[in-house]
Amino acid sequence: MGQRIRGVGQPGAALLTDRRMGEFESLPADWLSYEDALSHVLNEASPMPTAHVRTWNATGRSLAEPIRARAHLPAWPNSAMDGFAARSEDLTAAPTPIAMPVAGASYPGSVPLEDVPRGAVVRIMTGGAVPQGFDTVIRVEHTDGEESPGWVVIRRTDDLGKHVRGAGNDMTVGEETVPAGTIVHSGSVAVILASGHDPVTVYRRPRVGVLSSGDELVGPDRFDRVIEGRAVPDTNRAMIAAGVREAGGVPVDLGVADDDPESLRDRLASVPDVDVLVTTGGASMGERDLLKRILLDMPFRLGFWRARVRPGSPISFGHLRREGRDLPVFGLPGNPASAFVTFHVFVVPYVRACLGSPHPRGTAVAVRTEAALASPEQLTQFYRVTLHGPERGGRSRWARCALTGPQGSGLVRSLRDAEGLAIVPEGVARIRKNDPVAVMLLPGAR
Repeated sequence: MGQRIRGVGQPGAALLTDRRMGEFESLPADWLSYEDALSHVLNEASPMPTAHVRTWNATGRSLAEPIRARAHLPAWPNSAMDGFAARSEDLTAAPTPIAMPVAGASYPGSVPLEDVPRGAVVRIMTGGAVPQGFDTVIRVEHTDGEESPGWVVIRRTDDLGKHVRGAGNDMTVGEETVPAGTIVHSGSVAVILASGHDPVTVYRRPRVGVLSSGDELVGPDRFDRVIEGRAVPDTNRAMIAAGVREAGGVPVDLGVADDDPESLRDRLASVPDVDVLVTTGGASMGERDLLKRILLDMPFRLGFWRARVRPGSPISFGHLRREGRDLPVFGLPGNPASAFVTFHVFVVPYVRACLGSPHPRGTAVAVRTEAALASPEQLTQFYRVTLHGPERGGRSRWARCALTGPQGSGLVRSLRDAEGLAIVPEGVARIRKNDPVAVMLLPGAR
């Protein structure tokens, strides 16, 4: 019989060692606040081991070390245009058109020409090094294009003092160009390589086991039972697996466990090599909610059960001792919307923390709600919402949010358009229509 520590945050909480006290029905709910429950989860998270991968293959991985520039970029002042580099004082010495000798050419990757005589210009391509003392690039279209080789006629001087990019204008030696914890994407790949790094150090992706429980769950191969009204579609496993991928983890499908104590015990005892276990279903007080009953009869350290959130209050978090280490276990409710919300509110921040994210809680934006949002004051309530663009002149990327549909915890369709979770915090009973509300962004946010 393993340790079952109860009462997170409760001074003097007893260590349950008596089997009878460990019975699920006698466990008092913790009813942690959203903030306390999330803080507990994040306090238990630690970054994964690191690995070295080619920058080419780092897309979607989380950087374990900051990237710093190994060189000035550009190394020299260079041209932002195709044209002719010149000194301003040479161009203002006479009215246009001005015929000027061409002292040479500069191409990308070349070093600046030296000893260019006064009154001369240099033919230059975009990215070419600008000689010292030159401060202007006249666009080729403002010239005759050097019709007579060795001489160019400057027809206009609108470009006086323009189109010269300074050395180190992009990055300087030692400057941090990509912070640790960044999820590498196509743009950051360019910055990493421009900074001179390949391979890079990344965190290993956490392997997240996904297990559902319930005799009532069937897949598409047995959908005839759903049509007959004798079964429920198995949606949570694939939904959670997709969310794990979006968060940067690797989902491991552990299937559906029957509502049978021995079957559940065998499933939990034979979980493969994963870093996190997420279960859905069997989370509450029903006659066939067996997952916690089985876990509490194993070497399981329960962190908390129940949080003051809606939907999804029967969430639990703890650690299962196996093979000399503690496996984090999230117990999510079986209702699809409850599982969706608690996954994004609690599991995703944990996965981000395992990937070294400096902001594991994610991003929240302030928008105005198109519908009044009500909640019991003792709960934090999360509404699935879609986001709309700003009005003319607005500063935020989004200005308004609207409900995705009916918000019942057992409903699936409202998940399709969810781009964020509007938060009605504890202590607030109502947010009126058109009032500001904080929205936690989901991966689907445009």
